[in-house]
Amino acid sequence: ASRLGISKIKTELDDLAFKYTDPDTYYSLIEGLDARKATTDDFVNEMVGLVRKYMDEAGIKCEVEGRVKHIFSIYKKMVNQSKSLDQIYDLFAVRIKVDTVKDCYAALGILHEVYKPIPGRFKDYIAMPKANMYQSLHTTLISHTGQPFEVQIRTFDMHVTAEYGIAAHWKYKEGK
Repeated sequence: ASRLGISKIKTELDDLAFKYTDPDTYYSLIEGLDARKATTDDFVNEMVGLVRKYMDEAGIKCEVEGRVKHIFSIYKKMVNQSKSLDQIYDLFAVRIKVDTVKDCYAALGILHEVYKPIPGRFKDYIAMPKANMYQSLHTTLISHTGQPFEVQIRTFDMHVTAEYGIAAHWKYKEGK
């Protein structure tokens, strides 16, 4: 699933495998995330609303949504960076989907004007796609409250490829 770029299946498989291979850690993370859920949901909803407002003001047609990272992804980050759940600042992300590549970069410019970007936390997978054809802009910003949050910006076409893999690309192009 990873090599084919089918993130929807990959993340589901990762989380399910993690649940059964290390249930203690899995459920410990679930508890930790549940304890933060109300605060996290409020923050994500606020950021989605603000980002949508900035895009509307700039005349950029888009969809904006918030999402929480998948459990196994959080766990891998904790292990790889030797951090606790409290030290992971990008537990959630805002995703912006636009029509064109030009709109991707325009949206990025607007957000970098409004919010302070965290140095070293910008990746341009549009100019340099991943091997599995994944394309998106990733940046981490500091909100008005001082809380960091990640933003992913991509076209609708890139989103279909990211979620369902390159095999789904043709179907999207045909309007199905």
